Amino acid sequence: MRMSNKEMENDVIFYNANILTQDVAQPNAEAVLVAQQKIVAVGSNVDILALKNATTTLHDLQGMTLLPGFNDAHIHIWKVGNLLTYMLDVRGVTSIAELKKQLTAFAKTKQKGEWIMARGFNEILFSDEKRLPNCTDLDEALPDHPLCLIRTCAHITVANTAAMTVAGINTKTKVPDGGEIRLDNHGQLLGIFSETAQGLIQGKIPEYTAAQYENMIEAAQMALLRAGITSATDPAVMPDLLAVYKDMEQRGKLKIRINAVPVMLPDGGLKPLPVPKCYRSNFLNINTVKFFSDGGLSGKTAALLGHYKNDDYQGVLRLEKQFFYDLALKAQQKGFKIATHAIGDAAMELVTEVYEMLQKDNTQLLRHRIEHVGLPNVKHLQRMLECGTHAVSQPIFIYELGPNFRSSLDEDYLKICYPYRSILDKGITLSFSSDAPVVKDFSPLMGIQNAVRREDREGIVLSENEKISIEEAIHCYTAAAADANDDLLNRGTISVGKWADFVVLNRNILNENTSTIKDIAIAHAIVGGEIVDLEK
Repeated sequence: MRMSNKEMENDVIFYNANILTQDVAQPNAEAVLVAQQKIVAVGSNVDILALKNATTTLHDLQGMTLLPGFNDAHIHIWKVGNLLTYMLDVRGVTSIAELKKQLTAFAKTKQKGEWIMARGFNEILFSDEKRLPNCTDLDEALPDHPLCLIRTCAHITVANTAAMTVAGINTKTKVPDGGEIRLDNHGQLLGIFSETAQGLIQGKIPEYTAAQYENMIEAAQMALLRAGITSATDPAVMPDLLAVYKDMEQRGKLKIRINAVPVMLPDGGLKPLPVPKCYRSNFLNINTVKFFSDGGLSGKTAALLGHYKNDDYQGVLRLEKQFFYDLALKAQQKGFKIATHAIGDAAMELVTEVYEMLQKDNTQLLRHRIEHVGLPNVKHLQRMLECGTHAVSQPIFIYELGPNFRSSLDEDYLKICYPYRSILDKGITLSFSSDAPVVKDFSPLMGIQNAVRREDREGIVLSENEKISIEEAIHCYTAAAADANDDLLNRGTISVGKWADFVVLNRNILNENTSTIKDIAIAHAIVGGEIVDLEK
């Protein structure tokens, strides 16, 4: 229906485009009319251009492809920004010697005694050592600075002696439930802390200020927009960061639409955090809380029912069933969806059982989420289907972390590793994301290519039978991701009444060779009908 003249002032038409709407009622179009940041009409060039008036702005897209803005359903926005602003990025280092060299150089920019924060190493890339660095390695690089070095997965922290001294940690320190303090063969500290035990170190680091958080978020927002991401879920938000998001939203500083997910049980914390209040605006949504049930697969802390390859180790299960259920039920009763990190099959067993229990008390018909869904078996997928659970996963893991998976998992586990074909065939809603900065490349185009090809960085295909189509992968990064955020009414498809959030690609992704999807250029990101200046 045509809006009033007042409502149509300064309207915008994007035309001469290959529009892939993701709306099954109208899959393709050539033009779209926008007013008041919303989509007013979608159709042919002739029909939409006939609606222009004297104030209409026209954008000729010259045959380029227009999609709903990509929605990264699980990306640590502020942490992406932290690596762009305050923190040392060591992703891609290829030896402990190189790591030490970078740490030493970075420390020269800091005052003596100041904490050094670094993140991103992956020991599988170390050409010689193929092991985690330890406190002895780090002491050689940084004897005078406390250091918190976070593995790329963020489930393992390595500290030097100075940091452990500040934290008051020794061989008699009590290990938190759901965590590990690793010792060498002589019972001495290695400086390696996994899962909840990371809080023993990270809890001693001076807290970031609100201004620093804002700088991180602003840096991350522009990086995401350059990748065509107009909506994103920050899946582990502490109260101080949540306050910054709310403040930025109220001051009009949010450039992408953010779904902020508060953490219920922080690392190293003995008590759960209070359940916050639900919140919804055009740019900020708070309707989900986060739990962690296990660790990461690439660092071998994901909880397995079996064992890691050539090892009797089974990873770390972080939650006790009744404790988890009680906390989750409390949040559900206050209107919150539950998002739980679960990768290993032991963690999937726990979480799907608890979700079954929650479903019996789910009077609001809330659909919960499982983040990652790394090694689900047939029983877990059936439970997810019956409970209406969303699967939120990261195809980029297959490329960047595939060599880790192949080195640590046997053939039976590799066959079910991130099983996208099985999830979709089961009828489960599958949303895609990157989990950056766990990975370096958070481009949705790279994610789509990985879901379709399933090749790791060494060119090895993981689980050939779990490949999906380009069309399915696009859906997972648009409509399905909006559904996981409980916001499909407002975004995810190019349909009348939804926000005018788009990404413009310089080539038709459906005609692209699957090996070059990642090379398609983002021509424009559009939020609320306004083209974003990506050069800022």
